[in-house]
Amino acid sequence: MRNILALIQRYYVFLIFLALQAFSLFVLFSNNNYHKAEFISHSRDWVGSIYSKRTQLKEYLMLGEINDRLSLENAILRSQLPENFSVVDTASTSQFDSLSYKKFEYRNAKVVNVTLNRERNYITLDRGALGGVEKEMGVISNGSIVGIVSSVSDHFSVVMPILHSKFQASVRMKGSGDFGLLAWPGGDPEIADVKEIPKHVQVEIGDTVITSGYSSHFPSSQMVGYVYSMDDRAEENFHRIKIKLSTDFRKLSYVTLVKDLLKYEQDSLLQQVRTLDGDNDSD
Repeated sequence: MRNILALIQRYYVFLIFLALQAFSLFVLFSNNNYHKAEFISHSRDWVGSIYSKRTQLKEYLMLGEINDRLSLENAILRSQLPENFSVVDTASTSQFDSLSYKKFEYRNAKVVNVTLNRERNYITLDRGALGGVEKEMGVISNGSIVGIVSSVSDHFSVVMPILHSKFQASVRMKGSGDFGLLAWPGGDPEIADVKEIPKHVQVEIGDTVITSGYSSHFPSSQMVGYVYSMDDRAEENFHRIKIKLSTDFRKLSYVTLVKDLLKYEQDSLLQQVRTLDGDNDSD
């Protein structure tokens, strides 16, 4: 109480000025219709501006929730694209029918950590086994490939991205349709190599590289990158192609996990064939 009285005593002149100013404004606006109307008009502008700032702040604080919802909606919409369904034609003596079945399923996840400056980089996601994530699932972002899930816990998963010395993926040139192998040589997180494209295939700077669809990790025709430079050698039979990756790993925040619903069936069949081949070789 003593401090309050000391504060009033110290600033009493200024406080009296504020009180007189408020009283004079009250008298002015109460007895003058023009000034009253102007005050109401301007006060509405002030209040509207305050409400606008409050709304902007609220929207900013809700960005995380909005991004989560958009990411989920993108995953749902992507699951409805035609390339996620395989069509089987069945012929009969009287008619032709077409049966389709779903091949890929999608889930969204948020990136919680990314490394870029190592030989073997990793990405950590906030979704794990309890969220339906499994090892070997493909990971994409905005239609461009990111990597493959390498390990999973209950609530988190770790992705081996393109930016990893052991990462490889089957790709193809969009124009010619020729297949190659994607690998990262290290160093620049924006540049990768495409190998095993024969020299007779015409490749130009700016050509598009997409996924081949041969892998169970990614659907076909997902963006990989664009031809950035070439350094062919006369003694070699294949192009030396460097591409600029379409995925910006420095800005990666949300990703989509791809599950091949037929992977188990395909792998089981392949394992049976390999087992039979082994038996035949031993006979």
